[in-house]
Amino acid sequence: MSLTVTTDTTGSALTSLSRIQAGLSQTTSQLSSGKKITNASVDPSGLAIYNNLSAQAQGADTANINITEASDAVNVAQGATSTIQTSLSQINNLAIEANNGFNSPSDNAALQAQATQLSQEINQVAGQANFNGTALLDGTDSGNTAPTASSATITNNDQVSGGGAVVSSASASAATTSGTFSVSVTGSGTANVTFTDSTTQTTTNVGSFTANSSTTYNGTTLNFGNFTASDSGQSATVQTTASTPGSTAPTVSVQSGANAGQTANVSLPNATTSGLGITNIDLSTPASATNTEGQISGAETALGGGDASLGAQSAALSAAFDNNNILSNNLTASASTIGDTSVAAAVAQSALSSIQQQITISVLNTANTNAGHLNAYLSTYA
Repeated sequence: MSLTVTTDTTGSALTSLSRIQAGLSQTTSQLSSGKKITNASVDPSGLAIYNNLSAQAQGADTANINITEASDAVNVAQGATSTIQTSLSQINNLAIEANNGFNSPSDNAALQAQATQLSQEINQVAGQANFNGTALLDGTDSGNTAPTASSATITNNDQVSGGGAVVSSASASAATTSGTFSVSVTGSGTANVTFTDSTTQTTTNVGSFTANSSTTYNGTTLNFGNFTASDSGQSATVQTTASTPGSTAPTVSVQSGANAGQTANVSLPNATTSGLGITNIDLSTPASATNTEGQISGAETALGGGDASLGAQSAALSAAFDNNNILSNNLTASASTIGDTSVAAAVAQSALSSIQQQITISVLNTANTNAGHLNAYLSTYA
């Protein structure tokens, strides 16, 4: 007859060994993966928080890709507006050259041809400026622009002997059209007034007016100063601009944050000759050349405003990029605290578990050996 001896020590040791081996397996998995939470059973709530923080950090990083592309598009637009600004300056120089009574018709014709070519180049640059197929400067995505009021600006005003200037004041109304008033005191002591229309480039003789009188033409009122015949040759120039109704064009929207609804809207100026108000440049006469100078001045102001807007948007995108970086770093650090393995602690735990495993196995070996001796003794004397 054979007897088998079991003890509580063996059962306890086997339970301990199982627990130690499970812990050692988990520690090994943590060290190999770098993750403290290797599965949902380890820390269910911790894993949920870790995944949420990680997703937000990844979302911020992805949003920065959008911001980088938007910033690149703005940079392309700014490069194109710089080229257009150069063309505007060249047209202005041509207008100054054309504003010369000693030019021959062929001289002005040559200047006009060059100005026309530069205008075409402006449209070409504005039309071809795009980023990944999206037009940048044709006004398609110019966004909401506020309406502008009409204006009348005195750009030149000679002093007269009676005190003051040729034109004492100029005021615009809602009916004002864009163009240039040229006022010149004649030998008879009156002011001869002409108006060059910016749209048609036709010059109209408004009439002759006495000192201290006024006239209203195309919605603009001119009040004349106290000039006399002795002021013959003195002149004034008044540039008028019609009001604009504004626009409600769309903008280019990009998600700039990790969460839904965090977007940046990029508006892109209309830098075509139409958008800048210089569709009909005329350098055929000194009067039209003077008007062209006024048109170019307005175009440069409009383009400058567009450039300023692009610069402000570039700065805003840069700030959003930096904020996303800070957010991503902080979220990643928080997630790491919850979900990533502390290598030093895991190595220490692994070493401890290994020692415990060895001790437990040794206890089991001793128990099994003792049990074998006892069973053999009992078998001999049974």
